[in-house]
Amino acid sequence: MCHSHNDYWREYPLYSALAAGCTGIEADVWLNEDGTDLLVGHDRETLSPERSLRKMYIEPLLDILNIMNPPDKWSNFSRTDRAQGVFRSNPNVTVVFLLDVKDDAHKTWPLVMEQLQPLRDKMYLYRYEIIETSPGFMLKQNMWPGPVTVVGTGDLVGKRWANNWPNAARYAYYHDAFLDAPLDRLPDENTIEYHSDGWSASVMWDAEDAYYTSVSFQQTIGSVRTGFSKRQLETLRRQIETARWSKLKTRYWDLPSWPISYRDYVWEVLSREGVGMLNIDDLASAEKRSWTKGYMRDMILMVTSSIFIFLCSVALGWYGYRAMKRQMERLTAAQRQPIMLE
Repeated sequence: MCHSHNDYWREYPLYSALAAGCTGIEADVWLNEDGTDLLVGHDRETLSPERSLRKMYIEPLLDILNIMNPPDKWSNFSRTDRAQGVFRSNPNVTVVFLLDVKDDAHKTWPLVMEQLQPLRDKMYLYRYEIIETSPGFMLKQNMWPGPVTVVGTGDLVGKRWANNWPNAARYAYYHDAFLDAPLDRLPDENTIEYHSDGWSASVMWDAEDAYYTSVSFQQTIGSVRTGFSKRQLETLRRQIETARWSKLKTRYWDLPSWPISYRDYVWEVLSREGVGMLNIDDLASAEKRSWTKGYMRDMILMVTSSIFIFLCSVALGWYGYRAMKRQMERLTAAQRQPIMLE
């Protein structure tokens, strides 16, 4: 599954990603100058009132989902019903809407929650909800799927209590926004161990509060231009495995983008190892999945060729030096011979 990184840069935000089959959308959100609206952009210099979160994403998503769930079929819904998603060929797939909070989360996130209300009213949001069937009796299920899964990251991760909207009491029995857990810390903060008295687990991030678990690829794995080392693969697998039993989806950002064969090699390894969501900038390549093969073969060939050329250069230099030295010795010997006069 692909995640449309910095989706707002695309010619058709949201629609381009959905057309490519991506199930993850990312938007950076900022408060406008008077704090009454949310704008989308990479930095403050690119913000404009026309590029708001509501106009670019919330309203288009609502339009698509209303078409997929016409009133004659979705007007008498119950709390346990499931709305159809944005993909007609696979309507049970959820679209993960990742919101990167660039301002103070305590001020930004409550406004995000308010603007999501139209999606909430239609039960279009994946949610945690304790449902009472009668006084004192509750359904065992508390995670309810929906067409859109809202995940907060950025400043919200360090201020996770800002997600307790509108208050902690309501959050305890209902919430429809989840956090992006720090993947580099996950194996240390989510642990499962076996002791003589049985298994024990310590979980700081679980699927009731978080959905993604992400980290910078460059910072946690590093350069893999010469291939993944044993240690790098162990780190990758440990993080993915911890996320899997924690029921969270892994996502690595800051992936290499050039050369193309190098990028495709990293994509291939991450997909093979079971990463939850593949962070994508090039939608066309991700959609075709015609990723360049044989990066490591080409890398070995390039290194071998470089070594061969280097050794040939050294050998030629040595033979050239020896030939020049012999020539100089002959000239010196010729100059030392006495000149015979007749």
